[in-house]
Amino acid sequence: MKKQIATLVIVLLLIAAAVGAFLVFQQQKPATTTIPDVSVSYHTTTTTTTAPPATTETTTAAPTTTTEPPVTQAPVIDLDNLTLIDLLPLSLMGGDWDVKHCQGIAVDPEQSVVYYSYTSILVKCDMDGNVLGTVSGFEGHLGDLALGDDGYLYCSYYPTGRAGFYIVMFDTKRITKPDLSWQDTRVARSVFLKAVTDDYRFDVNGNGKFEAAADSADHRFGCTGIDALAFGPSFKKKGKGKKLLTAGYIIAANEKRNDNDYQVLVQYDTDGWWDTYGKPTPGQSGGAHKSGPEKGSGKFFLYTGNTYYGVQTMTYFDELRIWILSTYKMVKSSFTPFNVFAVDAEVKPKRMQLKGQKQGVEGNVLSFYQAGEYDKARDIYGWRSSFGTKGFDYAGSGLFYIIYPYKTWFGTQTAVAYLHIWDSGADGPFRLAADVGTDYIVGKIKRTKP
Repeated sequence: MKKQIATLVIVLLLIAAAVGAFLVFQQQKPATTTIPDVSVSYHTTTTTTTAPPATTETTTAAPTTTTEPPVTQAPVIDLDNLTLIDLLPLSLMGGDWDVKHCQGIAVDPEQSVVYYSYTSILVKCDMDGNVLGTVSGFEGHLGDLALGDDGYLYCSYYPTGRAGFYIVMFDTKRITKPDLSWQDTRVARSVFLKAVTDDYRFDVNGNGKFEAAADSADHRFGCTGIDALAFGPSFKKKGKGKKLLTAGYIIAANEKRNDNDYQVLVQYDTDGWWDTYGKPTPGQSGGAHKSGPEKGSGKFFLYTGNTYYGVQTMTYFDELRIWILSTYKMVKSSFTPFNVFAVDAEVKPKRMQLKGQKQGVEGNVLSFYQAGEYDKARDIYGWRSSFGTKGFDYAGSGLFYIIYPYKTWFGTQTAVAYLHIWDSGADGPFRLAADVGTDYIVGKIKRTKP
């Protein structure tokens, strides 16, 4: 009997609760509720409400009534219309290290991985800034980075003393923990660049003695090594074809010479390099080798004026088919002090006499992409900008990651790569993506000329 009474009480309580909830709902429900017609996209949210129809009748004021605010639908992300700017982080962190500075960056959005070159250590991070692995101990200078379609990471390098100039190749799959050895050939191998080394050691003044000092009269074209690296099509193919590794010369600063006013770029087909040429990386203690291609796929020249240490970093902009080069400041006051230049890959190089060289010394001269500021007297286009000297890389869809180096309170070096968009105006050529806002949509980039 007691069990039946308890069951009846529970049933009555449930009925009472349901009736009470219904009455509360009826009291709170507004007389009329208008849900606005909301049209939403990921970039722009537009809200349209239906206004009451206009009337010409004279009415007496109705008493003021209070209603709940209209229900607003939450924005919905349209996954079909997401662009790369929606998916990439606005900044990337590269850790902090006891080194000179950051010298290059390579971004792999597909694998969500970023590589940093810090002159003596290679760092692999995820896009949240977590360190995934490092290769350390290099006895020389690591330069710019370029990620190949073959999965290898390429880095310009010269050992202390400049016994030769090399490309260090990294097997990215094996960089899985900190402090991997720089001489472990399962992780890193080096390839000798004979053409670059020959230009560095060239006896320009013909006195029979090579002088290694950067400000000497020797070094053909002023070459003292390589720094900038990028993959892109052959300059001879008008922006099409197989991607080649392109290296930019370090050009010594010397305002007394007139044969050092070109940026010099050499291209290489890297197929099979790892197995064919790869050797342990040399350092201060020795190990220099000459295992590498006898010559490259071509040497090319861009007339800009002599800049401190030549091309520091560069990248290839696929959609626009241009090469973007970043340099330190201009050495000679007679040249407009541009620091960023763009090469038009759709224009084949012209074979011509090289300025400042002896009569008969010709080269394949590249053409500028005609954007930015124009120096009519010297027929040079460029930007007065310091963007990218410590590293920058193309991420796709007109977006670039550009390194900003910082020194910590503890004296270590760190690098933050901020996302930028392409802006070819005279004040460009980049703008911070964070300043653009959510209305920015990366569309098809039109090839325009002033």
